[in-house]
Amino acid sequence: MPTKPLQSILYRELSKVEAKEIIDIASPLLQELVNYATNALVRCASSISGEAGKNNHYIAILTLYRHIIEMTDGIEVLISQSCAIPAIPLLRSSFEALLSMEYILEKDAEYIRRSLAWLITWAHQRSDMYARLDPSTSKGQEFKRLCDQDETLSRVKMPLPSKVQKAINNLQSIISKPHLKDVEKEYSSHTKTRNWYRLFGGPPNLRALAVHLKHGAHYDSLYRQWSTTAHAQELFPVARNGKGQAAIGKIRNPEEMKRVANFASSFIIKATRLILGKLREGEPNFDTWYIREVRDLYWKL
Repeated sequence: MPTKPLQSILYRELSKVEAKEIIDIASPLLQELVNYATNALVRCASSISGEAGKNNHYIAILTLYRHIIEMTDGIEVLISQSCAIPAIPLLRSSFEALLSMEYILEKDAEYIRRSLAWLITWAHQRSDMYARLDPSTSKGQEFKRLCDQDETLSRVKMPLPSKVQKAINNLQSIISKPHLKDVEKEYSSHTKTRNWYRLFGGPPNLRALAVHLKHGAHYDSLYRQWSTTAHAQELFPVARNGKGQAAIGKIRNPEEMKRVANFASSFIIKATRLILGKLREGEPNFDTWYIREVRDLYWKL
């Protein structure tokens, strides 16, 4: 017979019952925010034409916004099952994407350059990843040596070198485009950590970026706490009971539900406002929709 969970640690149905009051608010709220965002994303993408579309100016914010939508959708699924703690890495990722969107959209004069800095960095990082799959390169030889020692990847069949090279060539065709020449030159001038926002004199790391955007306190308090969970450095699952005996913390503890849902909602709301403000300026239906479908649930949460 299938194994049953030890209910003192994992009681799935009871966890959902205990969190029902929050789930009944947070789940429909997050679903509505995600649903609206999917429509907003397509409307924004359909607004791009001419030079802006040809020269990839909007790829960065469209990609980052889509990322926030997907992370929020995942958070809603976890919240609906009273899984707040596993949603924290998704919340952390959503926050990082929002910081990137805010920085790209901070100044109209810097918008194109920052957008292309994000794109050129992505292209280089992806190209480096593919280079590790090509055994004819030094990176590929080193990666193959590591794979041979890896108990999991040693059994994985790697893609054919011809396919890897084709992927690298496609990325190089992006990097070599004339309108990316200045950005590529700036990227190549950085020999150490190449965070895309560091280019052209930008913040050197994520904390500096958060401080620059006036989210420093948010970073130092919440983001650092979220990172301990994402990096498996949190102590809370194991504690002591009243008799001094070891006690395993309950899985699907609903304590973080409200806070996780609250921040997830605020991140996607802000991201939606940002992208509509850039690509659908003057669109009247956002405020009407927010008042009708979101505000009451958000306040209740």
